[in-house]
Amino acid sequence: MKKQLAILAALAVLLGACNQQENPEQAPVNPDSEETGDAIGDQTNKGIVTEDEDEEAAGEQNNGDTIHASEADNALPAEDTSDYEELEHVGDYFNPDDYEIRVANDNPGNRVLLFMDGEKPAYKTVYIKHEGLLKVISTDEGLMDQVHLK
Repeated sequence: MKKQLAILAALAVLLGACNQQENPEQAPVNPDSEETGDAIGDQTNKGIVTEDEDEEAAGEQNNGDTIHASEADNALPAEDTSDYEELEHVGDYFNPDDYEIRVANDNPGNRVLLFMDGEKPAYKTVYIKHEGLLKVISTDEGLMDQVHLK
């Protein structure tokens, strides 16, 4: 009996750990949501979030509308951007040729690009591929726009 309880407890812990999402950029986004993040506060609504602020805001939802310092540290320089359809639309907000483009995330569900001004990200785009949703985020202004490309 004790053996069965131990196995069930271990199984519950493993299943619970498997359900946690580590990357908030991979979380599903509801484009119909009217939530603007204003109630969350300036630390998650604008600018680069440092590790200390990131820990303080860990329980708060921000839907990727900020630029985290760790994203810039882990982003790789983009080699061929010709297939990045979102770059055709960011020109309405800023000139992408003025920045070094780094890829923070590119998987079948979404792509996150950082536009670096030296070692500091100036802009970030989050492209949700299956929905055709593009978010344009500024270090200074936070979420600038959210548009459907398809």
